[in-house]
Amino acid sequence: MGNYNNLNILIIGGSGQVGSEITKNPQNKDFKLHFPKSSELDLASKNSIINYLNKFTPDLVINLGAYTKVDKAEEEKDRCSLINSFGPKILAEEAKKREIGLIHISTDYVFGKDSSGPYDCENKKDPINYYGQTKAEGEDNVLETYSKSLVIRLSSVFSNYGDNFVKSILRSIIKNDKTKVVSDQKISLTSASDFSNNMIPIIKLYYEDFFNNKNKCRILHFASFNYTDWYSVSKIILKEVNLMYDSFKDHEIEPILLKDWKSIALRSNDTRLIINENYLGYNDIKLSKWEEAVRNVVRKSLPEIIKELENG
Repeated sequence: MGNYNNLNILIIGGSGQVGSEITKNPQNKDFKLHFPKSSELDLASKNSIINYLNKFTPDLVINLGAYTKVDKAEEEKDRCSLINSFGPKILAEEAKKREIGLIHISTDYVFGKDSSGPYDCENKKDPINYYGQTKAEGEDNVLETYSKSLVIRLSSVFSNYGDNFVKSILRSIIKNDKTKVVSDQKISLTSASDFSNNMIPIIKLYYEDFFNNKNKCRILHFASFNYTDWYSVSKIILKEVNLMYDSFKDHEIEPILLKDWKSIALRSNDTRLIINENYLGYNDIKLSKWEEAVRNVVRKSLPEIIKELENG
């Protein structure tokens, strides 16, 4: 397959951050994109997946769908497992039968129990919580079932859409005098717009290196090259807010340790992903620095959040 324009692409989980960026991005206008609702294609239902693919067989499936409520996953284990582990296995089986492409999106949460990052794509998975466990199982199910599949791991995704850390900090800055943020958690960041902006080279890379089994490691890490922590991200957010408005200059970002942050699910001190900068660059995949990507989200989202909170 040499011409990657005009592909019929089925995007599962298209209402999330990455899917929303793909929808709005004019660079992707030549693709024939299909975004089924969860009522039309439910990853927790084998029959739903099969019935949908019987009605519409795409050239490529990109699975963005996932159960992503990390804390709630500890309580809703069955549903989390169905969506993150069982569903991807069925997708892989059906893609294999139809000989169509499959890109499965995963997460840095497959690592972190030993907090010994940064992690390469071939490092052993060691999730620290149930969400990460189901995502690790989903990866294995896809890769073991279908040799033409590709897993792309993202990390701490943020955008102008949906709920994410950047927007949560913005809301806290507006509503509170102080925001407590974990300072000892080492992370990578993925801008959802980066994924959307690189759809064409990602798909080209998939067909040339993975669909044809040229690249034996069928996992790709996709995040900003430079690492950070949540406290540093929060300081950048506050600085940008203060460039836009005078009313938040007294707001304080207070660093706390991960052990003092209360949550149901355990979190790791280090889930950083090693990014193969040379390989991505050679394949025309361009990643932004997280600092500027965060600033862009602040500039666009802050006025919207202020208006949203004013309207109750």
